[in-house]
Amino acid sequence: MAGRGRGATTGGLLVVLAMVVGLLSFLGAGRAAADPDCDGYVNADGDFVYDCRETTPGENGSGGGSGGGGGGNTEPACALDWVKEHAPGADEWYCMGQNACWVNNPTAYYPTPDTWPEEPPSEGAVYVYRYCYAPDGSVASEGYTWYTGPEDEGPSIEELALQAFGALSTPDFSLAHSPPRNSIIYIDTWWWADGPSSGTISGSAALGVVAVGTPSHIEVDPGDGSGVMTCDFVTAESDACSYTYDRAGDYTSRGRLVYDVHFEQNGSPLDIAGLPDSLESGWQESTITVAESQAVVVP
Repeated sequence: MAGRGRGATTGGLLVVLAMVVGLLSFLGAGRAAADPDCDGYVNADGDFVYDCRETTPGENGSGGGSGGGGGGNTEPACALDWVKEHAPGADEWYCMGQNACWVNNPTAYYPTPDTWPEEPPSEGAVYVYRYCYAPDGSVASEGYTWYTGPEDEGPSIEELALQAFGALSTPDFSLAHSPPRNSIIYIDTWWWADGPSSGTISGSAALGVVAVGTPSHIEVDPGDGSGVMTCDFVTAESDACSYTYDRAGDYTSRGRLVYDVHFEQNGSPLDIAGLPDSLESGWQESTITVAESQAVVVP
């Protein structure tokens, strides 16, 4: 009987120990579940869901083990950790291209009937306050908006930059030369772009994204087979862009404008690899007659 009593006591201790181990395992699992970097948002159905980008410590997201290889630990496209640190009280954090955004969802403030925005873009949209930072930490956008989750946030910053580039337009011009009609072999002919100013050009897209073109140079092809030459961005008669013909004849010359392009967002530089860095106008043609010099004998 005493032996059985000791056995029963040992069994009870084992049960308690098992419960403690199970509790510790449960707590450990809870900690592991909290490790992923999960971003919440409201989907189109109005459900609050999480998007987890990182695996638990020691895992590579490919089914166990700590070896190398892909999977897991996917880096977000923006400074997500930075915006979480600067807006710890926000309800959600996510990337809009390279912009890092936080959202109060739902917002504590709702518009009055006279300032109510347009109808929601889709079923399940929620009225929120959204604040976005550009990669350099400046404010990219802020305000109240309809929100349907990151998957419906529209074009990325890169796409907006390309839209802004597509909105650039080079000014009209004509290729002028001096002498204005007939030139003479072995005498300099001057070229310039008649019409454009020396100022910048710009094209814009949403979220304050702007493409800016700065005059770089003009390219002139004299038309005699010598090829294209590069000159300063000359917009008035000047010897800064000159060429000397060595054969008489009628030539069809041509020229175009070239701009250096950079991008900005709300006035701050926007540096994204792979975007266009120059813009050329179309070629403009001009016909020029080159004659031989005639010696005049004076008696």
